[in-house]
Amino acid sequence: MENEDKNITLKVEGLKKYFPVRRGFFQRIGGWIKAVDGVDFEIEQGKTLGLVGESGCGKSTIARTILKLLEPDHGKIIYQGKDISNLPEKDVKPLRKEMQIIFQDPFGSLNPRMTVGQSIEEGLRTLDISRGDRKERVGELLRMVGISNNNADRYPHEFSGGQRQRIGVARALGVEPSLIICDEPVSALDVSIQAQIINLLKGLQDRLGLSYLFISHDLNVVGYLSDKVAVMYLGHIMEFASAGDLFENPLHPYTLALLSAVPAVEPVGKMEIKPLAGEVPSPQDPPPGCKFQGRCPLVEARCREEEIDFYAANKDHIVRCWKVAGR
Repeated sequence: MENEDKNITLKVEGLKKYFPVRRGFFQRIGGWIKAVDGVDFEIEQGKTLGLVGESGCGKSTIARTILKLLEPDHGKIIYQGKDISNLPEKDVKPLRKEMQIIFQDPFGSLNPRMTVGQSIEEGLRTLDISRGDRKERVGELLRMVGISNNNADRYPHEFSGGQRQRIGVARALGVEPSLIICDEPVSALDVSIQAQIINLLKGLQDRLGLSYLFISHDLNVVGYLSDKVAVMYLGHIMEFASAGDLFENPLHPYTLALLSAVPAVEPVGKMEIKPLAGEVPSPQDPPPGCKFQGRCPLVEARCREEEIDFYAANKDHIVRCWKVAGR
């Protein structure tokens, strides 16, 4: 995943985020929830990395840690060549203009007491521009996402779900970021509206050169928008590849199981994998060996005992699986 010749917007190295197990607010009873347990990836300028996996695998924790809403316990977060992992708060605030997030719930992310124009303008106050110029910029941003600037004085409840998400996109664009984290931005929308928002994001990326970390459990959406895809399970990345390679030649049994749940005209992959059974193990007490071993239909004795490092199927496709590695 490393190439020093690339223009990298974001690089994450060995990222870990653990949460202490508590009874009540102050009393610690011991143990840790290993939400993110050693994750590496990079996002090139103007490209999209899709991050997929079941609920609870650590996707949103990664997003919040990158944005410094949570402090990492270990590892590096390198933004445009600068290590921001341990920045003091006074240096984090200016950085927030460079990295923005689009939330899953387009209604809950907007203040119902503020007009949409006020919500968008709130971020613009950090740019030290005059009030008149802010108003003009709000109108420009609304038009950019397909909403008339005449709607700036309306409130969030007066818009549909898709329109509210467009407003969320406009608000994220207001401070002219280089990186936008899309945390399941279309999962709460109807399918037809999902397509409109995805096409909007793709068009804005082409126009503005944005980099996206696109978090989703919908593999169809991820396959359409992403350049590369990381498949995550129980705090670990299990497979990483270009989107085309991952969908044409999925290797990890977990990836195959996820793809088998997606409606398709033809079966995906070379191995026949039944849909997953059981639940994701607790991140407080993950199994030894391969983290997927308790649900894997191809499990062997060594899978239960020893965790394999990444195996390179080719220069752009890596996977954690003893079976695939053939060792």
